Amino acid sequence: MKKTLKRLYRSLPFKQSVFSGLRLLPLPTSVYQHLHFEGVIRVRLGKGRSFLMRHHGYMIENELFWRGIQGWEKVSLELWTRLCRRSDTIFDVGANTGVYALLAQALRPEATIIAVEPVERVFLKLEENIGLNGKGVIAIRAAVTDQEGEVTLYDTPAREHVLSVSLNKEFMRNDPLLQATTVPARTIAGIAAEHRLERIDLMKIDVETHEPEVLAGFREILLRDKPSLLIEILNDEVAKRVEEQIKDVGYLYYNIDDVTWPPPRVATLTRSGHFNFLLCQPEVARSIGLV
Repeated sequence: MKKTLKRLYRSLPFKQSVFSGLRLLPLPTSVYQHLHFEGVIRVRLGKGRSFLMRHHGYMIENELFWRGIQGWEKVSLELWTRLCRRSDTIFDVGANTGVYALLAQALRPEATIIAVEPVERVFLKLEENIGLNGKGVIAIRAAVTDQEGEVTLYDTPAREHVLSVSLNKEFMRNDPLLQATTVPARTIAGIAAEHRLERIDLMKIDVETHEPEVLAGFREILLRDKPSLLIEILNDEVAKRVEEQIKDVGYLYYNIDDVTWPPPRVATLTRSGHFNFLLCQPEVARSIGLV
């Protein structure tokens, strides 16, 4: 019965048009989270800025449709918005379908923006979203790590779309659908050299416990440019290893719970309250209103 109802719901016409009207009403999350559809949506950022992306019926796109950038990781995206406006070279590492990269392009169309995603079926969605917005983002299909070549990625290919894959087999070891697959491996230093980047200003890193290796793959650039990092830290061991990589950079640490504004500054890295930390220089923190 449940599968039949889902098929009937998917076959209903004009859902996007009807839901666009319903957005004017203060629908609670418990209602709109079930009102999904498939089609191209426009995510409005204010002051005439927006970007397009295809809604495949998944959670992130649905939140963006109903609530805009206030509906998904709203503090992280507010920080990202402020940081993008002062950045000329921007990386989205672990881009998935490209929300952070697309937002960066809408805000800083003159910037060099690079989105890296290793899962082929997700990468195809990322490429489509980039194309909807004029191809202003460089898309690279690869896993970012500390070496160039090939690596083993642990994925669940039986699932049509995924938010979490990792180079760390232990990350999802209890998932019965987990499979190993070989994917291209890149370093940030290698990508920077290929595209002749003079510096890196801003980076989002979301690679499911492999963040320390990503940092190790551009250590000299990290020390030279001190880019602002919006970085996921899922456990204390990863936090310790990340802190070792950045100990000489002079960052301030902000723990993001995606509720509290401004996010609290902390003295050390730990497992994040809601996945992300912002690491940035004191002058950057001042420029975006955190100090």
